[in-house]
Amino acid sequence: MIEAIAPRGPDGEGRFEATGVHFGHTRLAIIDLANGDQPMVVENGRLAVTYNGEIYNYIELRQAIEAKGYRFRTNCDTEVIPLGYAAFGPDFFARLNGIFAFALWDRDSGEIFLVRDHFGVKPLYYGVLGGELAFSSCARAIAHHPAIDRRLRPDGLREYLQFRYVPSGRHFYEGVETLPPGHMARWRDGRLELTCYWRPRDRMNGDGLSRDEWVRRTSELLEDSVALQLRSDVPVGVFLSGGVDSATIMHFAARHTNEELAAYTFSVGDDVDEVVQAAVIAGRYGGRHVKVAMNGEDDFAGFYDAIACMALPVGDAIILPTYELCRAAARERKVVLTGEGADEVFGGYVHYPVLTKLDRLSRRMAWMRHFAPLVPFVPVAVLDRFFDYQASLGVLGRRKVAAMIGALGDRGQLQRLVGAAIDDDAVGEATTLGPPPPAGDADLSLPAVIRDGIATWLPYQILNKMDQLSMAHGLEARVPYLDPRLFDLVADAPDDLILDNGENKVLLREVMRAAKVANADRRKIAFHLPMETVYRDRLVAMCREWLAPEVTARHGILRQPFIDRGLKLLDQGEFIASKQLVAMVGLHMWLDAHGGTL
Repeated sequence: MIEAIAPRGPDGEGRFEATGVHFGHTRLAIIDLANGDQPMVVENGRLAVTYNGEIYNYIELRQAIEAKGYRFRTNCDTEVIPLGYAAFGPDFFARLNGIFAFALWDRDSGEIFLVRDHFGVKPLYYGVLGGELAFSSCARAIAHHPAIDRRLRPDGLREYLQFRYVPSGRHFYEGVETLPPGHMARWRDGRLELTCYWRPRDRMNGDGLSRDEWVRRTSELLEDSVALQLRSDVPVGVFLSGGVDSATIMHFAARHTNEELAAYTFSVGDDVDEVVQAAVIAGRYGGRHVKVAMNGEDDFAGFYDAIACMALPVGDAIILPTYELCRAAARERKVVLTGEGADEVFGGYVHYPVLTKLDRLSRRMAWMRHFAPLVPFVPVAVLDRFFDYQASLGVLGRRKVAAMIGALGDRGQLQRLVGAAIDDDAVGEATTLGPPPPAGDADLSLPAVIRDGIATWLPYQILNKMDQLSMAHGLEARVPYLDPRLFDLVADAPDDLILDNGENKVLLREVMRAAKVANADRRKIAFHLPMETVYRDRLVAMCREWLAPEVTARHGILRQPFIDRGLKLLDQGEFIASKQLVAMVGLHMWLDAHGGTL
C-alpha cells in the first residue's frame, strides 16, 4: 500500500503501529522540512495522524490551541490536526482552511476519524472489508487488500463513458468507496458513521451592498487566500494561462512574495494558444516564464502514463498537457498555485447560461420541442454562431441540439444531454452495460446549476484531474479560489455579478479592473486540446492500438460498431466523436494499468 502512494510523497516514508491500527505515510516535505515526518504521534502516544495536504491557517489555529494549554514540538502544519482535536474535539475539523485528507486515531476512545477537505481537493478512498477499515489517498493502495477482487461497477463505468468522468465519484471497484468532500467518517466498534461538516450554501442573490463594496470585499478576501496559500518553506510557482483566473492569482501572489515567481504555461499549438499572453503577464509581475509544449511525433506517448496514475480516470485529452505541465514544474518546484475553482465560484462556464436559458424555455415555451425535427436541416455553421465553443458542433452536435430542444419540459433529461458525450439513447449502442437509470427531475436555475457543479464536476473532474496528475510528480497544486470564506461571500452576491448581458464572472472581472490587471475583459478560453483537427492523426493511432477488436473483446465493455462509426466521424472532423473516442481509449488504458473484470 505504501508503494502505491510513493509518488505522492517522494521525500520520506513512515509507519505507525498499535494494536489493530496500522498507518503508513509517504511525505512531500513543504513546511518545517526537518520536523514534519509522519505518521505524527502526540500526547504521549494517545493520538496519531497521517495526512496529505496543507492547512493554510495553521499559524492562527496554533495560537488558539496554545491558548488552551497545549504545546507544540514542531513548526509543521501537521501538528495542529491532533492537538486541535485534543483541545476542541472533532468539531475542530470544520475550522481547518486547507486541502487535506487525513486519518486520526484516538487511543483512549478507540476511534479513527477520516476527514476530507471542504471541496474535495484531496482524495480519500476507503473500504469496510471483512470487518476492517482500509483507507488511502490512492484507491490503488486499497485494491491491494485481499478482500478486494477488483470487480467492476457497471454504473460507474457507464457514468464515465457518458460524461467522460464519474459525476457520482463512485470508484470502478466494488468495495472501494469515496469519502465525499466536506465529510468526516468516524470508525468505532467496527462501524463507520459519515457526517457532513460543511456543504456549499445556495446562492442568495443578495443586494445589500453596493457594487464597489462587493468588489472591495471580494478583492480583500481573494488576496488573503492567495497570501495564506503562499505559506511554504520551499519556492512556489504558478500555473499561468492568458486568462482571467490565473492572471489574478499571479497579480496577488506577486504582492506577497519576495521570491521570483516561476510561471508555467502549456502551449496547445493551435490558434487559441495562450503562451504569448501568459509571457506578457508573467513579465509584468517580474516572474520567470516557462513554456511547456508537445515534443513532436511522439507527443502522445505520455497519455497512458497520465491515465494510469489516476485513481479514477478523466476521459479528456487535456490530461496529457496537464500531466506534462506538472512534470515540468516539478523539476523546479514542489508547490504551484492554480486557477481551478474560479469558474465554479464566480460562474465562468459556458454551459451555465445554456442551462438557465433551457430552464426558461422549459417553463415558458416548452411547445418549441415540436420544432426539434427541423434542427437537422439547419446548417452547422449557423448553429455554431449561437454556441460559445472552440470547435464546430458538427453533425453530432447538431443532433444534440435537436435532442435538447426535443427535451424541453424535461429538465432532468436536459441536464443529462448538456453534460453527456454519449447520450442515453446511444449508450446501448456504445456499451454492454445496459441503459442508465431514469434522469428524474432537475433544477436548472443558476444557483442550482452552480451547486450541482460544485458537488460533481468540481471534485470528480477538475480537482481529481489536477491532484492526481500533479501528485504523480510529487507536486502540490493549491487552489486559492477554493477558500470556503471566499465561496460563502460570493454566494451572497447578486446574480448580475455572476452573469450579466452575456458577460461571465462579472464580479471577478470587476476585481481585476480595480486591481488594473490588463486582461480583465478577455473572454474565457477553455484549456482545450484540438484532437479533432491538430492532433487527429495521433488520436487515430491511439484508437488503432487501444480500441482494436481484440482489445475490445478482451474487456467486453465497448461495442466495436460504435467505435468504428466514431472513427469515420473523426475523419470528418467531428468534435464530439473525438471526445467519445478519447474517453473510450482512456477506459481501456486504465483497465490495462489497474485491472478489473465485470
